[in-house]
Amino acid sequence: MGGKNKLPAYMNALFNKIYAKPRLSSILDDPRVVKILTFGASDKLVKALLKDVSKNAHVLQIGLTFGREIDAVYNKVKKNGKFDIFDISEEQIGLAAKKYANYNMTITKHDASEPWDEKYDIVICYNLLRELPLKTRDKVMNNALSSLTTGGKVIFIDYAEPLFWNPIKWPLFWFNRLYRPFAESLWQKPVKSFCAQQNDYRWHTTLYHGGLFQKTVAVHKILSNEDVRKLTKLFHGK
Repeated sequence: MGGKNKLPAYMNALFNKIYAKPRLSSILDDPRVVKILTFGASDKLVKALLKDVSKNAHVLQIGLTFGREIDAVYNKVKKNGKFDIFDISEEQIGLAAKKYANYNMTITKHDASEPWDEKYDIVICYNLLRELPLKTRDKVMNNALSSLTTGGKVIFIDYAEPLFWNPIKWPLFWFNRLYRPFAESLWQKPVKSFCAQQNDYRWHTTLYHGGLFQKTVAVHKILSNEDVRKLTKLFHGK
């Protein structure tokens, strides 16, 4: 891990126009702006996230975020837990180093589509999947799942397909079609379908804000499906 990682082509083409501009980033980091951009759901989403974060957990977040989400996670785990963050944008890491200068957490430049060695109780992907091409998404999700301790969980907060009555549905659909080409897939399939490694995890999805957002949690099974089959044969004498 470290500074040798170059920005992927999709980042340069679609998102670095935001992340590489400190002034624009400072505007987007304002919690009031975050609330507008999430159609008023930002506080609700952070609250939903924190329900699955235990105080003594060793936590990894993939990707820096705007607003107060990182502060909220840090404040919950800072006393007895540990908080690490990966990001691939040098500009965002530089801004975060100033913003969180007094926080006891580690921010590392690392492309999460490449594996890492450390194990975590919780891995957070907060509004990340919408920015990832499908092949990259598969790698990131599988790496996140593979880095869990036994019984650990990955928490995905992201778009879902809004319910038919949601007035935001079609304006957001066309916005995504024009500016977020990877987000539309989250309307079409459940989150677990985007990673090859899914059978050794239990998946649960909760919808928020008229189906506009979802929290999908993947929990590492203490026993894999293969372990269960072996034990079943053993106890049945087969």
